[in-house]
Amino acid sequence: MAQGTRVSRAGRWWRSTPRLIRRFSIVLLVFGAALAGTGLWLDRTGWWEDHGFLGNLVSSFTSLCFGVPTALLVLSHLGNAQADARQTYRAEDQARRGVHEFQAALTRIFDVVDIADLATRAQSMRRSVRRLRQLDDTDASAATHFFQSFNDLLELGPTPSPAYTEPATFRDLAGDRWQWKRIETWHVRVETQWRVLSEETRPKVHEFHLPWLAPSPAALGQLAARRLLNEDGRNPWRLPEGCTDADAGEAMEHFLYDLQILSQTAQTLSGLYPSAPTSPSISPSA
Repeated sequence: MAQGTRVSRAGRWWRSTPRLIRRFSIVLLVFGAALAGTGLWLDRTGWWEDHGFLGNLVSSFTSLCFGVPTALLVLSHLGNAQADARQTYRAEDQARRGVHEFQAALTRIFDVVDIADLATRAQSMRRSVRRLRQLDDTDASAATHFFQSFNDLLELGPTPSPAYTEPATFRDLAGDRWQWKRIETWHVRVETQWRVLSEETRPKVHEFHLPWLAPSPAALGQLAARRLLNEDGRNPWRLPEGCTDADAGEAMEHFLYDLQILSQTAQTLSGLYPSAPTSPSISPSA
């Protein structure tokens, strides 16, 4: 069994050698074997005794016929191994860069320490808005407390004017065009970076057998990225006509859920590719 495995590996190794090198090596090895056989036969007859220089020349050429194929085969595979290592390194660096930029896009408008903090706070606020929705009557103090926490989470930059008031209800949030404009820009960035991860980075890391998301978290992340602020009833800044406060609360809960899933996905990816992206000019051989 072990011998069969070694033979199989040797066959794959030989087939992976470039065709031109294989043909050239076969020709040289056959010619070298013919020279060696002829030389041994002539040596037994004593013919070389009067042809010393020619004997040395044929001996050197015979050695060349065996040495050159060996060198070509070894060097070609060393070169292929180096090229594979360089491409793997580039794919890994591309993954680090993509994960880093996706995290930066997600956290861009939030006052958080890192992506783990964003995931935790989104989950906590989602529970808060769920409790708010479960109240029988509208609880102004509970809603005020929720929006204070939500406004503290957002970091949208300088307000448009000193008279600007942060939203204190779902209706206020739906009518805040200034806030929505910044949320919309953030959403485009997140969508773009997710598309880069899904369509460019993921196929590359799979090609070089590098780690990536397990199927279930990957599917959840893909669904959250598709739904984030896109589907009806999942965007608290753009509510359909005739929606109720309960509908608005549900939209907020959907938004926070999608944000939580994407943050957790980014957190998982950062565990696989934890370091910041390196300079493109750096290579393993540098």
